[in-house]
Amino acid sequence: MTGSLLAWVLPLLAGGVLSYGMTSVLLSRMHNLALDVPNHRSMHSAPVPRTGGWALLAGCGLGLAVGPASFPLLVYMSFFLLLAVSAIDDVRHVAARVRFATQLIAALLIILSLPKAVDWWWCPALVLAGVWMINLYNFMDGMDGFAGSMTVIGFLSLGLACFLAGDWELVGVCALFVACTMTFLHVNWPPARIFMGDAGSTGIGLAVFALSVFGWQRGAFQLWFPIIVFSPFWMDASYTLLRRVVTGQRWWEAHREHFYQRLALRIGVRKTLNLQLVLMLAASSVAFAFVALAAA
Repeated sequence: MTGSLLAWVLPLLAGGVLSYGMTSVLLSRMHNLALDVPNHRSMHSAPVPRTGGWALLAGCGLGLAVGPASFPLLVYMSFFLLLAVSAIDDVRHVAARVRFATQLIAALLIILSLPKAVDWWWCPALVLAGVWMINLYNFMDGMDGFAGSMTVIGFLSLGLACFLAGDWELVGVCALFVACTMTFLHVNWPPARIFMGDAGSTGIGLAVFALSVFGWQRGAFQLWFPIIVFSPFWMDASYTLLRRVVTGQRWWEAHREHFYQRLALRIGVRKTLNLQLVLMLAASSVAFAFVALAAA
């Protein structure tokens, strides 16, 4: 156990330092690189850089490069493809069909890289789940500190489950995402000085999907575990999307109709974030309660 812990010290330090340093550079010297200019759908009132996800994921990438984790090449290709398109979209608009096709390919590459081949009928369901996780993370990244908080609590929960199962490789990867996200959160906490952007939100969405299916296949947890842990995100996003489709709205356009957005407009961002944090912690507690019941 000690050797497994020590093997991740350098990757965690390297990833956290790079993420912190790159965030500082993006804020001080490159703050005009990709600005999120507020409009009638926005929750902020002044232009804010949306490059925070670049630094966050760069730190994770460095940590993985120098760490002991070993994943199939297809996993890295999946992230590279998605992040390349999403980073371009942060700077200049990319057509929706191009983004969707990229997300499909990225999710499929993750499925093809799994340790054990899945039954054919699992494949389309998992790919669609991956695409939905990528998009819903992007949808839910609309309030200061929100997506970052879900990332920290979500990966802490996945990491703890992997720890209990003895999968140190996945524990280290989860810890890496937590460490790099914490360096982002200190400047994304309300009032945010930088946003995650499309690269960050879609990249983390893909990471949630990848860690979920890898952890499931490697026996660290059942597939329902991450579904419960991240339920504060997918339930809000799914309900809002379905309601917009049923009412005939242009569901693919940006809006302020998510539950968390409507609540923030009523009681403010800080109070809404505090309530959402309680909800996230409650969801994780429920997931571990089910784990305990299953083991009894």
